[in-house]
Amino acid sequence: MPIVEENTRSAGKAHRIFFAVWPDNDTQKQLAGLAKQLRLESLCGGRKIKAENIHLTLLFVGKVYPDRLEVLRDVADSIKQSVLPAFDLVIDEVRYWKHNHIVYAAPSKVPQELVKLEGALRDAISTAGFPLEQQAYAPHITLMTNAFCPTLPELAAPIAWRVREWTLVKSEQASNGSVYTPIGCWPLGDF
Repeated sequence: MPIVEENTRSAGKAHRIFFAVWPDNDTQKQLAGLAKQLRLESLCGGRKIKAENIHLTLLFVGKVYPDRLEVLRDVADSIKQSVLPAFDLVIDEVRYWKHNHIVYAAPSKVPQELVKLEGALRDAISTAGFPLEQQAYAPHITLMTNAFCPTLPELAAPIAWRVREWTLVKSEQASNGSVYTPIGCWPLGDF
């Protein structure tokens, strides 16, 4: 996903901003295929997420004005200096949140590296003065929205995803749904 430079000096309008990890092409295709399977096999009614929008949110920051984006980049740069390692994320479950009608994929075992990355981001962004929701981190990959799923399939095989970087993303609404634009990217260290 190419990075778009944002003019951080203009006052401009606020954008919805979040940090995420984006799957590589193979993982993205597997997850998109799973969403398609759920829809085609009539296991779930609803709207599947576009393949290019499939991601795992690390931290939702909320509405941020362009002149504050540089602060988020600085925070991310400071976390990058701690050399957090790359890690494997094994997606092996499909679940349904009945209360908000979302079907999602998730790991049954959350890697400690993911927990450390989310925690480092949460602490640093909060310290930088951004108000954040105070809720437990529940890593998941949304596959469908507005869904109704009386039954869910077992995954035929786990989906292995090598997480090597994390991204700062701007979210905008368009006539055909959300558009996510990466505005910064930071690598994770090698093992």
